[in-house]
Amino acid sequence: MMDIQKEIITALIFAVVYIVIFIIGEAVRKRMPAQTEISRKAVHLLGGLTAMSFPYFISSHWTILALALSFCSIVIITKRKGILKSVHGVERKSYGGIYYPIAIYLIFLMASNKPVIYLTSILVMTVSDTLAALVGGKYGAIKFDAEGNLKSLEGSVVFFFVTFLCIHLPILLMTDIARLDSVLIALIIAVLVTGFEAISLSGSDNLIVPFGTYFILSKMTRLPHGAIMQSLYFLLGAIIITIVLSSRLRLFKLSGLIAMMLLNYAALSLCNIYWFLPLLLAQVFYYFLMRIFVHYEGIEKVRGYQVKVVFYLGVIPTILIFAANATPQHMKFYLPYLSSLTAQLAIISNYFFSKYVSRPFKAEVFFKQHRRILEITCTLIATLCIALIPIMLYKKTFPLNSVIIVMIGTWVAYTLNFMMNKYYRGVKDDIFEYRRRFVSVTLGVACVFLLQMIIAV
Repeated sequence: MMDIQKEIITALIFAVVYIVIFIIGEAVRKRMPAQTEISRKAVHLLGGLTAMSFPYFISSHWTILALALSFCSIVIITKRKGILKSVHGVERKSYGGIYYPIAIYLIFLMASNKPVIYLTSILVMTVSDTLAALVGGKYGAIKFDAEGNLKSLEGSVVFFFVTFLCIHLPILLMTDIARLDSVLIALIIAVLVTGFEAISLSGSDNLIVPFGTYFILSKMTRLPHGAIMQSLYFLLGAIIITIVLSSRLRLFKLSGLIAMMLLNYAALSLCNIYWFLPLLLAQVFYYFLMRIFVHYEGIEKVRGYQVKVVFYLGVIPTILIFAANATPQHMKFYLPYLSSLTAQLAIISNYFFSKYVSRPFKAEVFFKQHRRILEITCTLIATLCIALIPIMLYKKTFPLNSVIIVMIGTWVAYTLNFMMNKYYRGVKDDIFEYRRRFVSVTLGVACVFLLQMIIAV
């Protein structure tokens, strides 16, 4: 009973502390009404530093959940009422105020018994983000666009160096990890988390940055020196491969390149070369299609959405990579992973085959009159170009069955996508099209999971 009373009293004390932080934020805003980012980041910094003490005073995650839900409610209500400008007084659309307490609760839930990882994750979210935003806002001259959100190179550089210190110093001072390994771990995570922050939209960095820090740090602090060095080589390889593939065509802006680099690194580091190979082949295939498109239409028509394009292309493969990494039965995810890539490219290639690839062969009219042949062509080519070689190299048993299963999953996703296209024919929205493709590919992947249970692979 005394423990519950202690938790309640502690929670009330922290609630009062956060109310005081809001009051301080409002006072800063009134003193500097033209610089609302300063008052917002003051609340962000003080709130994060306070949250770093949670594991030492609070034992139950339910207490943190109650605090998080309370402050989510405050953020939502004050935003609707148009008050608490120290938090909401930014012109861009942002849900960071809601993501912030959610991130603190979830990181506490996962890492409260690992104080170094908890402290480091919250420290990066709090200090790195605050200093990067303030320096970038005041001194940022080199801007880059992340789907309408202007960010600065100077801010990203500050974020990188501060993140390096926020990771290196706690590991060095609070663990027995060797100094060189601490430097390498901090360097790798700083590069990756800076990439996460650079492409985060609508305040989602308050979720992505601490979760990225937590997940990678949890994994890397368990690795021997040789594996840490291998992770560094994988990171350099992912950067080089991404730049080489896109350098001539210049398809992606900086934000798109960062997103592709992160996806490449995930496949290389979390799994193995056999998981990266189909992703590499998918990129080559995609660049081939884009090169044809650029030849006819020009580069500017494909450089609109960047991060969202890569997100919808890569979210399902990324989830499957993480799922495979988290279980010893990783091969159960391999064919669904392949189909998540082949299905995306089969759907995308439909447009290019019917409109551009067919031009030199005078086959445009033929494909328009024989949609079923176009359907089979796109499904077959995507499966053979992306999945055939990885399956032959990696699958030791029933490789033909595996190819057929991937092809069926690809065809299911392709068919569902164009069924939805007919139903939503009047909707002319690129993002809505990406979402339709996402749904159809998800169902195609589910089909592959079911087929694996029926057919021997």
